[in-house]
Amino acid sequence: MFEAKALHFILLDLACLVLGGLPLAVFSLGQIQPYQRGFFCDDDSIRYPFRDSTITTSVLTVVGLALPIACMIFGECLWVYLKRIKPKSCLGSCYVARLYRTVGTFVFGAAMSQSLTDISKYSIGRLRPHFLDVCKPDWNLIDCTAGRYVEDYTCSGNARLVHEGRLSFYSGHSSFSMYSMLFLALYLQARLQYGWARLLRPTIQFVLIAVSVYTGLSRVSDHKHHPTDVAIGFLQGALMAILVVCFVSDFFEKRVEPQKEVDDIPDTTLHSIV
Repeated sequence: MFEAKALHFILLDLACLVLGGLPLAVFSLGQIQPYQRGFFCDDDSIRYPFRDSTITTSVLTVVGLALPIACMIFGECLWVYLKRIKPKSCLGSCYVARLYRTVGTFVFGAAMSQSLTDISKYSIGRLRPHFLDVCKPDWNLIDCTAGRYVEDYTCSGNARLVHEGRLSFYSGHSSFSMYSMLFLALYLQARLQYGWARLLRPTIQFVLIAVSVYTGLSRVSDHKHHPTDVAIGFLQGALMAILVVCFVSDFFEKRVEPQKEVDDIPDTTLHSIV
């Protein structure tokens, strides 16, 4: 009975995780084409040269996942040990239960955040600042009459780069980095509540947010995104982190001390407290 109940809870959580990350998987693994947006011939915002990314997708993914998860594993294990927390879930072990709730919440929010990002990218199909450089259209076949919006054109550049060149709005680097770093910053706010960390905690939080901001700004300097793409990415990532921490996690829930510990206090002490 005990194990069956635990299995039911885990399966339900996994189903929710799959649903939250389903759009991300569909867009990433499927052969779905983004919206085929045209352009104005005199639009200088998409004429920038192609550059390699300062922060690559692989580096972003590894750091954005590994750093928060590693910190939460260490933090939750230390939290359980110092607070002598007893298991209240059907997972049995305090350590397993805390890691399951904390890391699971983070991954669930990350999946939903990136799903929203991909839905926006593929639905809008905004052209990246370097789009014309990777598209390489045949200008001899394009009528660039003043003010004309061109929809009938063929790209002769690398197909993968052209595909990526249509996914500018909004920045996935910005949304994911802000979500992961702000989530970790809020986690530290809940767990690092000690007098000696009065300045250390905000310093670490500042560094985390600064890393996220630098990641987003590098997308503008690398000609990967427009400034508005980065701004909306920051906003979406921050909102998702706040919503998940406030309404899904239990980081800021107040723990009620066991009744027996209160009963051990002398009556005079209780009277003075009242």
